Amino acid sequence: YTAYLFAQAKARDLWQNPLLPPHLLVQALLAGSAVLLTASAWFEATRPRRTFIDIVPPTVFASLVILAVTSLLHVLMVWGEVSLTHPTAHARLAIWEMVNGRYKSNFWIGLVLSILGGALPSLAILGYLSVSVGVGGAPLALIGMMLFEHAYVQAGQSVPLA
Repeated sequence: YTAYLFAQAKARDLWQNPLLPPHLLVQALLAGSAVLLTASAWFEATRPRRTFIDIVPPTVFASLVILAVTSLLHVLMVWGEVSLTHPTAHARLAIWEMVNGRYKSNFWIGLVLSILGGALPSLAILGYLSVSVGVGGAPLALIGMMLFEHAYVQAGQSVPLA
């Protein structure tokens, strides 16, 4: 629905990107997996254990995988958004404003947090980090996505219409 509303804003060239609907879908999956990962890890931590074997519960493992994949897709789509050629000067100016202008702090910090939010679960899946550190990637991914979205929406509105 949000992609449809952004597409209706014809004067805001940044939001006319064909990557926007799939990117919003990836962001929805990322947000959902981050919340489910946090909830399932908390739920599994409060359950009594019957064995001494340290096995990652399937719900936590699946949420780690989905968070890692969607974070990677989010970062790739952000990279595509800023690196692909934009057809209008207004869209190019909005991208410049997001990456180098007023919103660069939100953009770059959001990108770094999104990368960390995907790297920590990935390393936990591969066994290089503990699962609890991998779960810590969930809030980083959410905060990173929030900062990117703030920069994206504000940069799209920062270009004068006339």
